[in-house]
Amino acid sequence: MIGWAIETLIASTMLMLVVLALRGPVARRFGAQAAYLLWLLPALRMILPRIPEAAVPVQAMPVHIDIAKLIAAAALRAHQAPAAAAASPASAVSVDWLSIGLILWLGGALSYLAWQLGRHYRFMTIALEHADRGFLRGGIKVRLSPVVSGPLAAGIFHRHILLPEDFAQRYTGSEQQLALAHELAHHRRGDLVANGAALVMLALHWFNPIAHRAYRAFRADQELACDATVLGASPESRSDYGRALIKSAAAGMPGTAACALGPATELKRRITMIAHSTSSRARRLAGAALATILVGAGLGLTASGGIAAPSRIAPASVKPLFHAQPQAKLVMVADSDQSTTTTVTRTSDDADGENAVAPAPPAEPIMPQPPVPPVAAVPPVPPVSPMSPVPPVPPMNDVMSKAQIDAMKQAGEAARQALANVDFAKISREAMMQARTELERDCKHAKPAVPGENDAQAIQRLAMGCVDMAAISREVEASLKQAMDEVRADQHISEADRTKALAEIARARSEMSKKFAQ
Repeated sequence: MIGWAIETLIASTMLMLVVLALRGPVARRFGAQAAYLLWLLPALRMILPRIPEAAVPVQAMPVHIDIAKLIAAAALRAHQAPAAAAASPASAVSVDWLSIGLILWLGGALSYLAWQLGRHYRFMTIALEHADRGFLRGGIKVRLSPVVSGPLAAGIFHRHILLPEDFAQRYTGSEQQLALAHELAHHRRGDLVANGAALVMLALHWFNPIAHRAYRAFRADQELACDATVLGASPESRSDYGRALIKSAAAGMPGTAACALGPATELKRRITMIAHSTSSRARRLAGAALATILVGAGLGLTASGGIAAPSRIAPASVKPLFHAQPQAKLVMVADSDQSTTTTVTRTSDDADGENAVAPAPPAEPIMPQPPVPPVAAVPPVPPVSPMSPVPPVPPMNDVMSKAQIDAMKQAGEAARQALANVDFAKISREAMMQARTELERDCKHAKPAVPGENDAQAIQRLAMGCVDMAAISREVEASLKQAMDEVRADQHISEADRTKALAEIARARSEMSKKFAQ
């Protein structure tokens, strides 16, 4: 079991490195969803059981037994055992370092998992405590909370979407719909369940820096895949969706189990994906097939081989060393001249009744064995003193005492004080400062700073400088023109439907031109 665990940790780490190397090329050629599927490879390897090896038939080998040597070896061991027992110190203690390492590993995993779940529980408790009643959207509770700074999805059994208090003022109508579609997609795709499984896997790799790097890349690919899902349903909303991401860029990641719309760490890559993602449906299907093949091949190459399963193994043929001899009888023959007798043998195979007499071969002398040393007398065991009777336990009442109630109140007050000491505003400011610093370093074509602007305004200004709006406009114009050409060339629709479709496309082109002109 311990060997399987060590082999599984090593194999899953190797597969993490493989996915980290392949995720970028796969995302560029086949889309973000195919790159996200690659993370199934190390996850499934963690739960892959040991695969039995094929049974190998045992070849027949002769077995030779020397009885005399066996007897001599047994006697020698019996003579040396008391001396070895007396020479070995009674206080020798052997340390099982493998068991100690297993305990440390499991203890670290449980501690890391408890810490991460505690962070998430504290955040959600405070966020839901100050949230409004909200409304239902697709069977999921949508609520406004002053604690969050951007839209986020949370909860596996009690599913929620939390929005900032200024959600209606910060986002336009189309941006609000796209932000809600993003968080609903996280719930419907099962990303929250995947985050929980990834957190357990990260806890088992708590000592492994490669696993922590892989977890951050997994969360980034998850957001890119969710972006691709939303834009696949609304390809004409690229501009509005990009602005919604920029406005949510100041929102830090609130724990490891939630999914925020706009974590600032991956903003540049997501904006680039929105601007240049043109993967066709055939290419996406090819990417999914490629990811499936890579996952299957990786699991097959790194599967653990174990003890062979029970099978029909050819029994070993033992060649006997001693062949059966004819049964002999002892016969006493008297000498006529002397008063002595001679012992002879007569075999039972004498078929003709002749009395063939032959002297018996002399037996090999048995070597004398050294005497066994006497065993020291065991001292008598002192008598055990009688134990005093255990006093009866008084019956417990259903009502708690005043001291217990006071202790529970003190524990609750200490927990509230600990939560009050968490500076969520500081965490948000640090995330905004980090995002602003990275954008100032990468976005060289942004507009100059406005006097008196805050971090959120600066992030929006800098991020807009990283987006090639002209390229997005050309891409959208080309897509709409292609759609008009396909409608004109389609011979299976009526003239009324063709006219209506062309009018809708022309209206969409006019609206997009106005939006990009802004």
